[in-house]
Amino acid sequence: MKKLREQEPEGFADFWAIWQPHMRHTDGRGLAREAYRKHILNGAEPQDIIDGARWFIRNLKERDREFIPLAATWLNRESYSDFAAKFRAYQESFDASAKGLISQKPVAPKPKFLQDFEAGRIKSMEG
Repeated sequence: MKKLREQEPEGFADFWAIWQPHMRHTDGRGLAREAYRKHILNGAEPQDIIDGARWFIRNLKERDREFIPLAATWLNRESYSDFAAKFRAYQESFDASAKGLISQKPVAPKPKFLQDFEAGRIKSMEG
């Protein structure tokens, strides 16, 4: 008998999209989904897990990438609780520093020949 695929809990697809590009080759969606569901049923907020994963992945040092825990292990450690607060504090400081600033495309300097032409140091070839 074929097992029916379980419906993924709210927010799991977002969590997995963050985790999957960095996961170990032995990691799996099924165990991660089960651990995620367990934590949601025990009162964890999906956004806390997602924000915690963002902070964890963003701050993972290159030398530690080969030792990244399995998603289910990371969830079961409840690391997301601490990391979610850090991610939100970072976002708030980033958003606050960006308020009032207008993003402008940098203006490339004019090439030297155009500067010389506009200054009258080069004459037009037409006349």
